[in-house]
Amino acid sequence: MDSSMFSVQLQSLSKTYHTGFRRRVEALKDISLSVKENEIFGFLGPNGAGKTTALKIITGLIKPTKGAVLVFDAPVSSVLVREKIGFLPEHPSYYGHLTGFEVLDFACGLFGIASSKEKIHALLGRIGLWEKAKVRVSEYSKGMIQRLGIAQALVNDPELVILDEPLSGLDPLGRKELKDIIVSLKDEGKTVFFSTHILADVERICDRVGILHKGRLLKVGELADLLSERKRNVMVTFVYKGKKEQSFIKDAKRTAEGYWSASVETEQQKDMIRGLLKSGADIISIIPESMSLEEVFVSEIEKDEN
Repeated sequence: MDSSMFSVQLQSLSKTYHTGFRRRVEALKDISLSVKENEIFGFLGPNGAGKTTALKIITGLIKPTKGAVLVFDAPVSSVLVREKIGFLPEHPSYYGHLTGFEVLDFACGLFGIASSKEKIHALLGRIGLWEKAKVRVSEYSKGMIQRLGIAQALVNDPELVILDEPLSGLDPLGRKELKDIIVSLKDEGKTVFFSTHILADVERICDRVGILHKGRLLKVGELADLLSERKRNVMVTFVYKGKKEQSFIKDAKRTAEGYWSASVETEQQKDMIRGLLKSGADIISIIPESMSLEEVFVSEIEKDEN
């Protein structure tokens, strides 16, 4: 694929921190990753996996020990490149004496952007803080600070939006609203690269994901591919009046509708169906059971641990 079709390219990226006398921590270990333009990419990993380190390198806040980062096919050190990036840190913090409106007005000034009441009120409205525009940030809740951080990440109308744990601190309604915003950013032609450990939310909005563990990139791919590459069972639902001691039905359970259902490994499916038909059972449905992203995530982490 043409490199110009990527928003972010990590090339053999490593980062080592020196924490004391002859002590080193390898936060990232030879990571290579490409994020396509106009996609929502989820960067997954447990705490301490290296997600925040990687995002800070992409934004140019810290430098890698080895490797290179390209954003829109140019070094992230370029001022022109940084102007195209919007960033929400994991723990956003603002001057408490400023109001939400003033924080965004200050952010516009940092980018050299002409501020306007209409622009800032539109941003505050988009993240549900319009009515809190004149309230001091010191009076904001954690969830409100998070929302303000998202608005701050959008003041420069960036082409690449990088969000570090954006769903943290939000209630269920707030998470839904933020997911809607993330999807709308893609609809506007933007690329969204965000880290999280809330897997259920990722499964609903991401085009592709990467799984990071102890500084190593374990897996990258489209969600559909990651969920389908594992061996899956099928759920067989049927009406049966024979003896439950039969080998092909011993693990079946009653459903609320009075049917029987059993989860069967794909390679055992034919034997079970053959046994059911011979016994005179009526098969109601055969439905593939897909793995959840959480199951894939846990499996990859456990495999790496072992």
